[in-house]
Amino acid sequence: MIMKKTYLAWLIAVSCGATSPLMAQETQDQSADKTAEEKRIEEVLTIGYSDSIKRAVQEQRESSGIINVLKKDDMGKLQDDSVSDALQRIPGLSVERDQGEGRFIRIRGLAPDLNSVSYNGTSLAAPEAGRRAVALDVIPADLLESVVVNKTLTPDISAGSLGGNIELQSMTAFDREGSFYSFTADVGYNEQASETNPKVSGVVSNTFDVGDKADSFGIAFAGSYQDRSFTTDNVETGGNWDLDEPGLEEFEQRAYSVTRERTGLALNLDYRPSDDSEFYLRSLYSEFADTEIRQGIVTEFSDPIGAEASAGGEIVRELKDRKETQEITAIVLGTKQKFDDWHVTLEAGTSKASEDQPFAIGGAKFTQEFDEGLGYSGLKRLQLNAPDTAYQASEYEIDEVEVSDAYTEETEKNVKLDVAYDWLQPSYQVTFKGGVKLSQRENSAEENIFIMKDFADLGVTGLTLADYETSSNVEYGLDRFGPGASAGKLWDMINTFELQNFRDEVESRIASYEIDEDISAGYLMADMGFGKWQVIAGARYEHEEREGRGNRYDDELETFTPVSDKFSDANWLPSVVTRYDLSNDTIIRAAYSTGLVRPNFEQVRSSYYLENDDGDLKAEFGNPDLEPLTTQNLDFGIEHYDETLGVISAMAFYKDIKNFVYEADVAGRPGYENFDEAVTYINGDDAYVYGLEVNFVHQVSGFNNWLDNFLINTNLTFTDSEATVDWIDDGQLVSRDITLPSQSDTTANFALGYEVYDVSLRLAANYKSKYLAELGDVEDSRYDIYEDDNLTLDFSAKWLINDHVSLSFAANNITDEPYYVYTGQKRYNAQYESYGRSFTLGVQLINW
Repeated sequence: MIMKKTYLAWLIAVSCGATSPLMAQETQDQSADKTAEEKRIEEVLTIGYSDSIKRAVQEQRESSGIINVLKKDDMGKLQDDSVSDALQRIPGLSVERDQGEGRFIRIRGLAPDLNSVSYNGTSLAAPEAGRRAVALDVIPADLLESVVVNKTLTPDISAGSLGGNIELQSMTAFDREGSFYSFTADVGYNEQASETNPKVSGVVSNTFDVGDKADSFGIAFAGSYQDRSFTTDNVETGGNWDLDEPGLEEFEQRAYSVTRERTGLALNLDYRPSDDSEFYLRSLYSEFADTEIRQGIVTEFSDPIGAEASAGGEIVRELKDRKETQEITAIVLGTKQKFDDWHVTLEAGTSKASEDQPFAIGGAKFTQEFDEGLGYSGLKRLQLNAPDTAYQASEYEIDEVEVSDAYTEETEKNVKLDVAYDWLQPSYQVTFKGGVKLSQRENSAEENIFIMKDFADLGVTGLTLADYETSSNVEYGLDRFGPGASAGKLWDMINTFELQNFRDEVESRIASYEIDEDISAGYLMADMGFGKWQVIAGARYEHEEREGRGNRYDDELETFTPVSDKFSDANWLPSVVTRYDLSNDTIIRAAYSTGLVRPNFEQVRSSYYLENDDGDLKAEFGNPDLEPLTTQNLDFGIEHYDETLGVISAMAFYKDIKNFVYEADVAGRPGYENFDEAVTYINGDDAYVYGLEVNFVHQVSGFNNWLDNFLINTNLTFTDSEATVDWIDDGQLVSRDITLPSQSDTTANFALGYEVYDVSLRLAANYKSKYLAELGDVEDSRYDIYEDDNLTLDFSAKWLINDHVSLSFAANNITDEPYYVYTGQKRYNAQYESYGRSFTLGVQLINW
């Protein structure tokens, strides 16, 4: 019964802002026995687990806004290695994947760059070049105590999101009583790569007496390490279809070999000298090292052709070999003080993120020309039809080797002060709150690109792929592949030269830029409670100063000019959030809020490339004058709790978005009348997104047999959106409507659990419908790129051996669901990838 009810609590905790009272109580004797047993188990194996579920339930139900909470023991339930994998099971959230692993989170159909991530109130810096979205696969789930997703934005939450804020909250020693430690070891296996993958994690915490104050100082430490190796089979066209013919222009087959290492550390100190005073330090370090070897076959036809047809063309065998390391660190130092009815919080925080990719082979190309005999077959999984010479290494000549050395860094520093006053009256109470925050963000990107060509002229004697080929043919599950290139042999050749002599000055300097962003913010709000009502009303003010530095290159004059741009902006962000307790079991929620997201750094970079191509004037550049995206949000919903049902809730939402950003060719517009092509980013007209989240949790009961052990949890989110893009055609401004990129019409989760005594089983499905991934051609909807609908199925099991030891098993991607992207229609492949199934065995020891 204990596991059955804690599992139901878990199901409730991940539903949309919904909680449930305990199920019908047992007889008085059974309750007494259960209470004693729960106390015993909490102190050993499940210490912190039952308590964490109760706190998640209480936090969501008492919240004035719409939030979701995941506690530490919820994350990793299905071997969700990272925060992103765990969050995808929350209503209204879906994940964008990389190599089959969750990386970025979408909230209510809005792209990851339109949502914010913070760590104990400090905005996290983003490690990926040019983006604001934080890649949450960098952060192991083991390092956190809880994650709170705010879908309504109150004035005390920093601006930076349209969809919502993901708040990562660290563990503290005071989350548990006294000394606590746990150790978990997992062994994973990926069937496609035939690799075993270890993972270990541990948590240690304790409280200590200081002076006369018992348990006033706490230390909590968490660590995690995972080494995961796998392969990916890929075939993609990249949208290279001529749909007027129709025919395929080129496609690429890729075989990935990937090793990913995740290392995470967290150290948190707390000192509580009295009930009214608290000092704390929160720290986080996470490293994500991604080593990737990609063998590719690029087939380019002389003319667009259909399936089973034949033509001449060129095949390029290409190698990319790189190690990319992303790091995120965050430190928060703060104090909370209470003086009668006054509450003061003072915090200073900093976050740093970096992405380091030192001296990688960005592309080593070996080419072979064909007068005839090239073709393809298949639809989603295209296969190459080619003569036998296409699989002979000696027939490929070395054409070009590109080496890149790239580093991106972003730092965020902030200090904030929050002051609150409680005004308590017999029939109502009001908390007045206000605060200020100053933050500085610095973003820089630097890349050096080296290109080597004409190898015979350089005195290189190895001029064919046979001189650099791997010892065996490349393993590729989608088609015959043949020989690959060896990175080691290529580096032996490259290292005989002075690499700096091959630096591409133009590409290197255009790719490098710096941006400084200073934000001053303040807010005032009142949290009012009277009778069955609770209302939060207030506004936030944010002022931004941004300065960017980059380079302008004129191809005709072959000159570089330093470029510096400045931007200033200010915004008021009001909000009103309410809840009404219709009864003890039913809550109505409503909110009006406003949000703001600043454009990505890649979009506002001060870089400009000007080219005169045989009289055609072309340019590509960033747009430092982009306006921030803003939104007005409406939310309304109802939650009902029932002892036998669990919970059922529905939440409707609407977002009116202004200044959404997209890439466009502005040639012919004012200022660019003489250009034949001018590609940059611009603000679009208004856009909107609306939808409905529905959640249902049910514990089967009334059968008085094994059927009562089943638990059901399902949530559905239905979303729709519309935006308008425009362009110049024959001097006329024309437009078309699109859905917002990354917005799926339907996302859904379904979990079926079976709990009895010391065994817990769970089968979970996650679904998202197709969505617009990118505009292939602004002027022609036929070339829009869509990600196909995706359904994954996962299974987990846990067995409690005794009070201190448990065993777990998980199977992920049971149906071997591929990743498929298409151009306009499903028959036109843009990308197809398969990852294989993964299995994990684990053991956990707690307070042994």
